[in-house]
Amino acid sequence: MTAIKTPKTVRMIPVDRIEVLNHRERNTRIFEEIADNIKTIGLKKPITVAPRRSAEGGDSYLLVCGEGRLKAFKALGQTKIRLGRRS
Repeated sequence: MTAIKTPKTVRMIPVDRIEVLNHRERNTRIFEEIADNIKTIGLKKPITVAPRRSAEGGDSYLLVCGEGRLKAFKALGQTKIRLGRRS
């Protein structure tokens, strides 16, 4: 018997609501490749975040996976990003 997989919740959220706790520096060439790829074909793999409640009571998120994609999205002037949320 094959197990049925439930899809992750996918939605768009403001990039300014995502906090990166452990920053990673990347090679400039690799960053440019990520940004060019997103610009050309779009975001194929969403970032992953853990939801948190901000001090003001609004939604905020901690980045789990996808810092390079998040930085590239910001560099491309995008204000929202598609994400897969961990429950």
